[in-house]
Amino acid sequence: MGKSTTASLLLLSSLTITTTSAFAPSTRTYLSPLTTSASSALRASTSSAAAEYDCLVIGGGISGSTLAHNLHNSDLNILLTESRDYLGGNVQSIAINDDDGEFIYERGPNSFATQPSIVRIAHELGIDDQLVFANESLPPWVNFNGKLHPLPKGQGGKGPKGQLELVFGPNGVLKFGLAGDLLSWPGKIRAGIGAFVGHMAAPENKEETIQDWVQRILGDEVFYRIIDPFVSGVYAGDPTTLSMKAALPKISRIEQYSYGIEWNKFGAIFYGGVGRPGGVAKERK
Repeated sequence: MGKSTTASLLLLSSLTITTTSAFAPSTRTYLSPLTTSASSALRASTSSAAAEYDCLVIGGGISGSTLAHNLHNSDLNILLTESRDYLGGNVQSIAINDDDGEFIYERGPNSFATQPSIVRIAHELGIDDQLVFANESLPPWVNFNGKLHPLPKGQGGKGPKGQLELVFGPNGVLKFGLAGDLLSWPGKIRAGIGAFVGHMAAPENKEETIQDWVQRILGDEVFYRIIDPFVSGVYAGDPTTLSMKAALPKISRIEQYSYGIEWNKFGAIFYGGVGRPGGVAKERK
């Protein structure tokens, strides 16, 4: 977008951002992690309703705020617009004050993958000392029917070692399938067929949601008891509407790897995951 902004952009800017309070911490209990660290860089000037900008970012959620932050590090003049009075979208830190003092709890995602890009932006925002890293040897847990159930997890190994840990380790798939009680035996058999034998092919001319993809390959129980709480915790989104390819592209591509194995005619995804660990690891970087 050039220096000469259009009339519609100017109108949208004046309608969406009329005061700097849209980029300041809220006077209520809402406090977004991005608000205090990045508000000074993202605050819009209200001296002129017809200000010119190189780029307009609509929406101050985690994606919009991250994009605006990255663009702000360039020479561009950026306008970030947000209809609510806090940044971060579904990612919020809520401060509650009572007789016992202040208590902060989180809304939205409760974890994220520690990819280099996330660690980098945390450092740039000055909050890298607040990152809490999980112990890679410990499994994630799901609360189902009033009981905590461990999910399959490797021990942090890379490449073939990590694959072996995921299957045969103390928190591996075999132990989960044989000794775990999160899934019923029909649910385990259904998931095992999709993972080790095969499954229905993806529908043509249709973009599958996470729910569509998981139920087609691994069955209903895996979706409702494992994937649904996982996606809600990481994305704070609805897996019945989120695109599988957009939200979980690496996992989605494992199906393509599976069909790429000549003898794996029915696309059992386990062999795709084992056969292409290098490709998945390369995508993760």
